[in-house]
Amino acid sequence: EGFTISGIPNTVPLVENRLVFNGQAGGTFLTLGSQCNGPSTTTLKVESYEGQTVGPLATKPPADISGCQTVPFSPSVAASANGAPTDSSANVSVALEIPQKLQPVNSSTVKAARVTLPQGVGLNPATAPGLEFCPNAKFPLHSTAAVSCPAKSQVGTVTIQTPVLPPNSLTGPVYLAPQESRDPTSGKEYRIFFDAVSQRYGVDVRLEGKVAANPATGQLTATFEGAPQVAFSSVTLSFNGTAAHGIPALSSPPICSSSATSQVTPWSTGSPVSTPATTLTLSQAPGGAPCAKTLGERPFAPGFSAQPSSQQAAAYTPFQLQITRTDGQQEIKGMDLTLPPGATAKLAGVAYCPPQKLTAAAGNSGAAEKKSHSCPADSHVGVATVLAGTGSSPLKIEGDVYLAGPYQGAPLSLAVVTPALAGPFDLGTVVIRVPVFVDAETAQIHTVTTAIPDVFGGAKLDIRSIGVNLNRKEFTLNGTNCAQMATEGSIKGGGSDPTNPAAFSSASVSSAIKLANCEALAFKPKLKLRLFGATKRNKSPKLRAELKARGGDANIGRASVALPHALFLKQSSISQICTRVQFAASQCPKKSVYGFARAFTPLLDKPLEGPVYLRSSNNTLPDMVADLEGQIDIVLDGRIDSYKGGIRTTFDRVPDVPVSKFVLTLPGGKHGLLVASRSLCSKPVKGIIQLKGQNGKTANRHQKLRTPCKGKHQRKHKHRSKQHKSKHGSS
Repeated sequence: EGFTISGIPNTVPLVENRLVFNGQAGGTFLTLGSQCNGPSTTTLKVESYEGQTVGPLATKPPADISGCQTVPFSPSVAASANGAPTDSSANVSVALEIPQKLQPVNSSTVKAARVTLPQGVGLNPATAPGLEFCPNAKFPLHSTAAVSCPAKSQVGTVTIQTPVLPPNSLTGPVYLAPQESRDPTSGKEYRIFFDAVSQRYGVDVRLEGKVAANPATGQLTATFEGAPQVAFSSVTLSFNGTAAHGIPALSSPPICSSSATSQVTPWSTGSPVSTPATTLTLSQAPGGAPCAKTLGERPFAPGFSAQPSSQQAAAYTPFQLQITRTDGQQEIKGMDLTLPPGATAKLAGVAYCPPQKLTAAAGNSGAAEKKSHSCPADSHVGVATVLAGTGSSPLKIEGDVYLAGPYQGAPLSLAVVTPALAGPFDLGTVVIRVPVFVDAETAQIHTVTTAIPDVFGGAKLDIRSIGVNLNRKEFTLNGTNCAQMATEGSIKGGGSDPTNPAAFSSASVSSAIKLANCEALAFKPKLKLRLFGATKRNKSPKLRAELKARGGDANIGRASVALPHALFLKQSSISQICTRVQFAASQCPKKSVYGFARAFTPLLDKPLEGPVYLRSSNNTLPDMVADLEGQIDIVLDGRIDSYKGGIRTTFDRVPDVPVSKFVLTLPGGKHGLLVASRSLCSKPVKGIIQLKGQNGKTANRHQKLRTPCKGKHQRKHKHRSKQHKSKHGSS
């Protein structure tokens, strides 16, 4: 407090001037400070008529300030969402209240306040578009220079009630201060200025608030330090919408009631005092339904769609995934989805984004990542779009999808890299890895993740939708089976604790898919069988089967090869098999390997290859299993049985993926799998081949096996012809 006495007459020399403020007359006019050990001096400056200036002179008051430990101080914090429903864009008001006693001893003045908002009140991303920062230079703290913040930086209002001024004398705007950090716990990522002004009384109160956000829950704590020793009964901050578009900067909690405790430090002792719990009570959910009392009671019924852009069979076409939720529902935390058979992708020519590049991206600012992508361009496979925030106009955030390598036990992964730019804020870069599993028997794609954040950079995302569009040219491919199918699985919700995967909920989802024009696809594969080596009875020849398919045809769905009774399984070989347990653990004994297989597909740069085992089966004979490994792993399970006196191997379930060539070799000799029941050169050896396409078309035929004794067959045939002519004459 200060005052000036001017216009003193110079007609009579002034020897002494005494001014007494009577604290008892008409109530308290001046109050002693709250700090016992702080500076307590009065300064005086005197000017003479001759132009001389003396001072400032300092003098102590009549008595030292004492009794600080007995000064009353009972702060409290009140919060209101002003009638808003749960999980919605809300006009949240927070008031710090200090009871005022005019006599005999007033409450201490406030030195600092650390106000924690009730759990669930969070920053609303929908506010960000159109917002601006108020530059530090435009808001001169500790100065009487004019404030000149841009209108688009205003996010609310402040009202201060003080016993020394009439009600509502001090009001003003709350501005968004520049971001000075990407650490949400620092209080420098989110800052505010407020300027409470009374033009009538010439009072201007300016303070900076540092707002820390819990990086896991988004709970907000605002800290105000260095407050002047001025008594107030309440300071109310109302985040009631921005000047840019009127959307409140905060969202209401997701349940009926939530609370928090704050700390306020008085000047009297300098020690923080905890306030009673601040409880925010809401009455209804969005749409008027009763609000949830606990997080686990919230509904969760996400919208879901997973479709190729075109339903044309065998067509390369973008594949689009969409997950949506409405206000009031649980957070989207993850997914566990399996695509239909035949929905696959061409990995040939697509690079992986290296792990170190993804790590670098996660450490980048959003602006830096947007300007120069961390992942190489040849690993880019699509785009991602997220709508975040409560209210009718959620924030749109766009990112990129890259192919990445093995992750969490899966052979492949997708990396979604999203620069977190929201209006003037740069919260960094969000990197989400989604493991992509491939079913070894069906080649179906299975994705699973619980890594979708509901809080990032301290901002409560309130994700409304997640869209992924895998739109790389000739990347995602439709199958060739037009049966009714679906992408099925579950979407994970925040459940009773969005920070704990064990507490997540699960909602089953399904998106039907039915391809078209499968019947128009041709199906003309060719399978050649050839024997090598020994051809005599009881000997073991080598068998080579080579299957070739044309590009654009329907994929093979079933393959069966029946060998003639001239070839059968060697009994000694059947005894050496791999059990299912051993196979699952990749611990098959070497003696259970009876061949080798290679599969070539236009979807991969390199062929898949691996051993062929005899594996235990529920059938009479063991199964013949090709264990193909490479960029992904595929297992072809062949059922062996007897057919027309010979043996037959049937692969009942072949993945709906294009295969240009498949070669299976069964070595002969001592450890061969097959044995001849007669001389293979005595007459032609024929097999029965039955192939069925995914579109239902067939390619069946009796086919002669090529043998090393083909020349001998020809010579015998010529010899018989000569004998016939010699005996019966020529015609």
